[in-house]
Amino acid sequence: MEVNTSSNNIYNMESSSIQNQEHSFNVTYKSENNIQFHICNDSTLKGLSEFPGKKYNRFFVIFDDNVEKIWGQKMLDQIRVHNKDVFVYKVPAIEDSKSVNYYLKLVNFLESEKCGRFDLVIAIGGGIVLDLVSFTASIYMRGLPFYAVPTTIIGQVDAITAGKTCLNTNNSKNLLGSFYYPLYVYNNISILETNSNYYHRQGFSEVFKYAVLGSKELLNEVNLYLGDKEQNSDRLFRIILGTIECRSNIRKKDPLASNLGHTFGHAIEKMTDYKVLHGDAISVGTVMALYFAVEEGILRAELRDWIVDNMKRNGLNIYMQDNIDVENMVQLMLRDKKSSHNKINLVLVTDLAQHYHKEDFYFYSTSPDRIKEFISSFMEDYSYKTSNLGVFLRKDNIIY
Repeated sequence: MEVNTSSNNIYNMESSSIQNQEHSFNVTYKSENNIQFHICNDSTLKGLSEFPGKKYNRFFVIFDDNVEKIWGQKMLDQIRVHNKDVFVYKVPAIEDSKSVNYYLKLVNFLESEKCGRFDLVIAIGGGIVLDLVSFTASIYMRGLPFYAVPTTIIGQVDAITAGKTCLNTNNSKNLLGSFYYPLYVYNNISILETNSNYYHRQGFSEVFKYAVLGSKELLNEVNLYLGDKEQNSDRLFRIILGTIECRSNIRKKDPLASNLGHTFGHAIEKMTDYKVLHGDAISVGTVMALYFAVEEGILRAELRDWIVDNMKRNGLNIYMQDNIDVENMVQLMLRDKKSSHNKINLVLVTDLAQHYHKEDFYFYSTSPDRIKEFISSFMEDYSYKTSNLGVFLRKDNIIY
């Protein structure tokens, strides 16, 4: 802590003169937001028995219930090598779990077992569970130490990489949140082998978005892995590592500067009652952001078409619900955490790996009326529309 004052003897003032004094000073608290990442491809999960855990009294393991069914026993066997008391809590991997009501259930569990600041919380699962647990850890007793074991691509490259914590409200996606960092993240690629292509697609939608925003090299790796079907673990390892690096670089510009496609996409999720999963929603949201950037004259139409063609070749979603309520969508976008009361702020690109910004402001501000006009014209002319989008997308592969 650094304290700068205009006087060096503030404690030596005469009491009689205090009322005539004015004194100003600044206090600066310095903290490091440091995450230790461990990335491997070890099917024995031995890394869970080797992470730094000696200084903690007990472990509180919060499982995604789907992951617990497949990996629970094997993971707990490794975690128990640390010889700590282990308490287990299972969370349904559904969007409703990212709510204030479910957050309170998790708080009640921790409180009932007298979880404290010298215990360790370990979050194991996909993005939903990671968002919920990291939010809870950030405010329970003003901050609990926690480790993360992401078990999906979207978890390994996005949900846990930059301090994001969040809950949904009745009207908005991810509106409640803080920035709070896991001390340790264990990314094991072998765990991803039990994920379906449907869930892989959700993760690669985020990976692709990061590549468009910040890394031509990462985009090339994704095209080779998905488009040309060179799906080997070495390439996936490089993709996960490259995405985390890209994500952290964008995070340093602004915590929300990575949200390409999210302002449209979060509204799509909400309008479909989350039947369209996050990756599929932000994927078509990215398409909408690219079309809007072209209309605003900040992106070339040829590049937009090239990017969208890559998305199709890679099997990412570009389909949109055919009968949306435009007014409702605009109102949802106005409640986006990047927006103000009368402006919708979008993350856009001006070129491949070139983020739109004006000085240190990394968002494109526009009016609700302009967005309403854009969505209406987009929906009139757009070719990839379908009814019941959530059911249509519930498949492993999208064929164009």
